[in-house]
Amino acid sequence: MTSPPLKTAPARRALHWQRTRRLTVCLLAVWFALTFGVIFFARELAGLTVFGWPVSFYMAAQGTILVYVIIIGLYAWRMRHLDKQLSGDDSHGA
Repeated sequence: MTSPPLKTAPARRALHWQRTRRLTVCLLAVWFALTFGVIFFARELAGLTVFGWPVSFYMAAQGTILVYVIIIGLYAWRMRHLDKQLSGDDSHGA
């Protein structure tokens, strides 16, 4: 879904910050749900094993950190795309 080109800088800036806030809130919700979920359901997750280790231990030791790195990479990738898409300079391409 492509929107018509925004001609004014304030309109582009407002759309950029709207999309930035939406992305940030979504990624923070994933971060919170993962962090809270692993802690809250640790006893239930301890019954499941991955390679001989309880899932709660695996998620606390490695799994959540990997997801955090993915969240950071996704944020950087999406923001780069958003900056190019909504920049006033057409030399970046879309």
